[in-house]
Amino acid sequence: MKEILIMAMGLLLITPQTDIWKPAPYPKKRHRFVVIAHRGDHTQAPENTVSALRNTIQEGADYMETDLRTTKDGHIVIMHDSTVDRMTSGKGKVADMTLEEFQRLQIVDRRFPNRLPETPPTFEELLQAAKGRLYFYLDCKAVAPKQVWGLLKKYKMEKSALVYTYGDDWKRWREECPRMPIMVSPPEEAKTPKTLKAWWKRQPVEMLDGGADGYTRVMVEAAKEWGVEVWPDIQNPNESPEQWGKALELGFQGLQSDHPAQLIAYLKSIGRR
Repeated sequence: MKEILIMAMGLLLITPQTDIWKPAPYPKKRHRFVVIAHRGDHTQAPENTVSALRNTIQEGADYMETDLRTTKDGHIVIMHDSTVDRMTSGKGKVADMTLEEFQRLQIVDRRFPNRLPETPPTFEELLQAAKGRLYFYLDCKAVAPKQVWGLLKKYKMEKSALVYTYGDDWKRWREECPRMPIMVSPPEEAKTPKTLKAWWKRQPVEMLDGGADGYTRVMVEAAKEWGVEVWPDIQNPNESPEQWGKALELGFQGLQSDHPAQLIAYLKSIGRR
């Protein structure tokens, strides 16, 4: 009996992580094919703003991808770059600013010289503007998982978001926020179903990102067998029906786009939306 117990314990210790992994549920799909607006639809408004969010909602995209950072005094705000130099009237690192200093900034985008003044938003401002109308793909640049989860709970939006993480950050998210679905990009060496699965078993996550050109159809089909969807990046200034068509042929279940309205129109034209 003692020997059997020891053997059983040994088997438990070597059980693959995926055998005991319980995936967090995806936000409930609204369409067969998922459209993610990269930094919001910024074709008619500056990126990562409430205006870009409103465009995203109006055009019927499923998700707004947005970038989360933390101010010096611990508030979560929206800014892609580590500094505010490119997108605002100010200069300096987000991490070196207080919330008050951050909110005194004005968005600057030379593409839209006649727009009304707008300030870079906080995460809470986006949540308030989107509740019940849009999901979030949270690119977590520099934030504490529990704080993000706490704000989602505050607005009853725990089932309206997924997180994109870097490196080993997924472990912290899995430990601190087990109900949050996680997306990561596979490493360069994971280029076949076998190498992709070997990597994924070491860090099982709900969704895969990465460049659309980094996948083959057999890789996408293999991920689907494990219950993992692939929503890669296709965003670029010259997106076209030809690019979207090739991506659909690979079997992706969603795409992140710089031109969500045009992508949605294309999907409707071919009966995929």
